[in-house]
Amino acid sequence: MRYSTVVVFSILCAGLLSCKNRKEEKQNESLYNETVNSSYTFYRGIDSVYTAAGGSPHGNFKLKFNSTAASALTDNGRLPVGQEFPDGSLILKEVYTGSSATLYVVMKKDKSSKFKSEGDWVWAEYGTDGEAVYSAGKKGESCTGCHTTGTTRDYVRSFDLH
Repeated sequence: MRYSTVVVFSILCAGLLSCKNRKEEKQNESLYNETVNSSYTFYRGIDSVYTAAGGSPHGNFKLKFNSTAASALTDNGRLPVGQEFPDGSLILKEVYTGSSATLYVVMKKDKSSKFKSEGDWVWAEYGTDGEAVYSAGKKGESCTGCHTTGTTRDYVRSFDLH
C-alpha cells in the first residue's frame, strides 16, 4: 500500500509539473511571437545602438516600444516620472554583439498574466531563435532588484541611464 501511494503521488506531481511547464512554454512562445511580430517605435525616434550603462547586464542594445507603450511617452521619448505604462505595453531591448542582434530582452505590462511580477510586468529574454534564455515563469526574480532602483518610471531604467 505504501509503495502504491508513493507511485501515485509521484505520477500526480509529475503531471502537475508537466502541466505547469507547458503553460510556461506557451507563455514564452506567445511572448516571443509578439516580440518578433510587432511594429515598434525606437527610443527617442532614433534607430541607434546604445552602450550599456550603469552596470547593465544586457550589453549594447536598441530600445523599442510597441504602440501601446509609445503612447505613454512624452515628446522627449521618455515616460514621465511617477507615471505608468498602460496595460499591453511591450518594451524590447535588442541586445547586440558587434553588428548582430543576439538577444531579445522583453518587458510586457500584462495585469492578467499568471507570470506577472512587480508593477504587473512579465519579464523574459529570448535568443533570436526563440529559445527562452530567461523564462517568463521566473517572474522577473533576477530583474526587479535593478529595476526598482533609480527614478520612478514604472521599472524602466533606460530613461535614467541614456
